[in-house]
Amino acid sequence: MTEPTRELVIVGVNSTPFNTLLEILEERKTIGAEQLKLLAENEADADPQVFANRSIPVQPVKDFAFTSGQVVLLLSSGDAATEAMAQAESAGAWVVDAAGLSRGDDSVSLIHPLLNSAEVQQLERRVLAVPGAGAAMIAEALFPLAAQLASVEIVLNQPLSALGKHGVDAAAAQTARMFNGQEPEVDEVTGQRLAFNQLSSAETLLESGHNLSELALVHELRRLLGEEVALDATVNTTSVFHGQLANLSVTLKDAVDLEQVRGLLSNGARLEMRERPSSQDAVGCENTLLGRLRRGLISPYQVKFCAVSDNLRKDVAINCVQIVHLLLKTH
Repeated sequence: MTEPTRELVIVGVNSTPFNTLLEILEERKTIGAEQLKLLAENEADADPQVFANRSIPVQPVKDFAFTSGQVVLLLSSGDAATEAMAQAESAGAWVVDAAGLSRGDDSVSLIHPLLNSAEVQQLERRVLAVPGAGAAMIAEALFPLAAQLASVEIVLNQPLSALGKHGVDAAAAQTARMFNGQEPEVDEVTGQRLAFNQLSSAETLLESGHNLSELALVHELRRLLGEEVALDATVNTTSVFHGQLANLSVTLKDAVDLEQVRGLLSNGARLEMRERPSSQDAVGCENTLLGRLRRGLISPYQVKFCAVSDNLRKDVAINCVQIVHLLLKTH
């Protein structure tokens, strides 16, 4: 008897990484058009999408029946997506949370396809989360040094696409107004102008002075790198649409041998050394670019370098596709 075809169900056709994700799925032939189901939280977003030269209908998520033969990928974070996650798990489907819906729930394993995908074999629940784009890039950059890490201070310059589709659209509209000599409107979500600006925080500050994204970044990195590594993070928002850059100040357990550090980083999975990488260099690239490697001036145990990557293509879309491929083929 022929087994039924496994299906990939994507919730969130209006999310920022959706179009890039479809491109990667088609490029890598991960699934056929007949295996793809597309869901929207809002019926207004239910326009058909083209995949592999086929028109794929978009259904309202509230009307969809989940089954055990599906892998459900969550890209949006509204109430309907939260309900869909519960329904899909209850139906026995595999659920991949790429929207942070399960953040704070340590019963949901955090899986980076390059670093700990083998943990999928031991999961107690058929639900897993993928790290946010910043955590995914930084974990890759630090992983070759994991055995030597004592502490890491992070300054992540995130692009406007990290704020979601709203951030990109708002900045584009503000840019157009400024080029036409008009005063741009302040963004209602952040309370700031997004075009031609740098935001020390795009979010409300908590009592500690951190924002939620900074604490989430630290939490995800601890889960990927180990609780014994001391971490602190600052997340700024810069006025570019795509491509992220993190400056990393790393304290090692032993005095720095810079050439040994360079060798470890050069041989890391999906890492590429450059002298002075920019976020623009990384857009469209499938590697994390590392550069500006140097000893720190404060301590003989300190090393500094930067990491840049395409936050949508590499750190969300490709990571999701690799996990989807693993689940569809082996689970």
